[in-house]
Amino acid sequence: MKNIGAVVGLYPTPVTIVGTEIDGKVNWITIAHIGIWGVDKMLLSINKSHYTNKGLKENRTASINIVDEAMLIEADYVGIVSGKNTDKSNVFEYFTGELKGAPLIKKSPIAMECEIEEIYETETHDNFIVRPVNTYVREDVLSENGKIDYEKVNPVLFEMPNKQYLSTGKVIAKCWNIGKKYTKDKC
Repeated sequence: MKNIGAVVGLYPTPVTIVGTEIDGKVNWITIAHIGIWGVDKMLLSINKSHYTNKGLKENRTASINIVDEAMLIEADYVGIVSGKNTDKSNVFEYFTGELKGAPLIKKSPIAMECEIEEIYETETHDNFIVRPVNTYVREDVLSENGKIDYEKVNPVLFEMPNKQYLSTGKVIAKCWNIGKKYTKDKC
């Protein structure tokens, strides 16, 4: 193995559209610097220069909308233009749930309305710890037992080192099961 330095090697990550309201107007931004913060919270890491942060800080709410391939052109667009200079409110058809200031994208396979619980600042980023309040799922991506089927969702992934989008693949094994086949001589 070759040492390539202090590189964050956790890519790819799912591409999401974060929705908020700023001065009464819906705004969208593409965010792929996300993570799971325990089993009941998520992290949104957004550069401090982004206009969206204003709405997130004022409302203390946000939507997180998973991007599938059918949404990719619009998703990339809302990531390249700033809401400070461009009205992005009509890029996606949206609806509102229970939380004010957290518009949800109708086309998204999974849309979560979230409350912002904490904000951690680093030199360059605002890091929002959010808790999902409600999760809306398109029925065509649910399994027969009513759970999210990620093969049907087929979320778009973001890979930073080469600045490209990837698609997900098929299920290759069941968690907490395939490891039962382990034997020392197979390693």
